[in-house]
Amino acid sequence: MGVFRRGNQAVLPFLLALGLTACSHWPGFQPEESGIAVTLPAQPAAFHLDGRVSVKAGEESFSGGLVWRRDVADEELLLRTPLGQGIAELRGGPAGMELKDAEGRLFYAADADALVRKALGLELPLRGLAWWVVGLPRPAATYRARPDADGRLGELEQDGWLIYFSRYELHNNQFHPGKLVARRGDDLEVRLVIDSWKLP
Repeated sequence: MGVFRRGNQAVLPFLLALGLTACSHWPGFQPEESGIAVTLPAQPAAFHLDGRVSVKAGEESFSGGLVWRRDVADEELLLRTPLGQGIAELRGGPAGMELKDAEGRLFYAADADALVRKALGLELPLRGLAWWVVGLPRPAATYRARPDADGRLGELEQDGWLIYFSRYELHNNQFHPGKLVARRGDDLEVRLVIDSWKLP
């Protein structure tokens, strides 16, 4: 089974993982030339989201469902086919990460970025996506940001990626994006649409 395709041949898909800590302001912010400042939400201590993800990497592509849960102790990310069948699971915490593919094979690494490279040979914005998905830049990394018409984060340049944010909705008195599109160069694109949030 597979949904990552090069031509007609299936290739195992995957992406993502995270490391969330509280933070409010970071160096490197470039305000919009109009003078409108970007309003950033507070970092949630945990989240649980259901959504849809698609990835294009050259001639390869993947689309399917995504369930992403993160709390103080651990995290879990599940990828499914559009019909709901499991493709890959990523679980772990500070001690290390485990990836289980659709055939039941297990892969281990100290962090999610290394794990996805090891298991799948893919370079994806794993560290950043954990922050971008809630509408924040990744801390400890320089970035440039532009607000949208409402003063929320509209465009972000970080870690070699250009990320576009849209469909903001109010959750627990904070606005978080419902869709983001991350692009690197001309041949790598990640789209994430969030269908439902659960925030503490």
